Amino acid sequence: MPLYEINCPCCGKRDEVFRAVRDYNDLPECCGLKMVRVLSAPQVMPDIQGYKSMQTGEWIGSRSTHKKHLKQHGLIEVGNEQPKPVVKKKDDSIKRELVRHFYK
Repeated sequence: MPLYEINCPCCGKRDEVFRAVRDYNDLPECCGLKMVRVLSAPQVMPDIQGYKSMQTGEWIGSRSTHKKHLKQHGLIEVGNEQPKPVVKKKDDSIKRELVRHFYK
């Protein structure tokens, strides 16, 4: 979804809004007037820097190659690992104590 920079033609307030392309003309109002889009430079994210795999020694030069390599070798990125599920241990000590107390 594109991020648009918008401006109020009356007070000059600037803001940013996410809008789907189909909602291109659906802009908020400010000071009783519809805000207008401001022409701004797009933000472009570069591809990852190349690196040598510690697993196989091969050169990884793009994000897509990086993802395939991780999946192929069962690896995970540090910081992107799935949290381990919390397993609650059942505490039967109270139940055992009650049973022992009432059935002496």
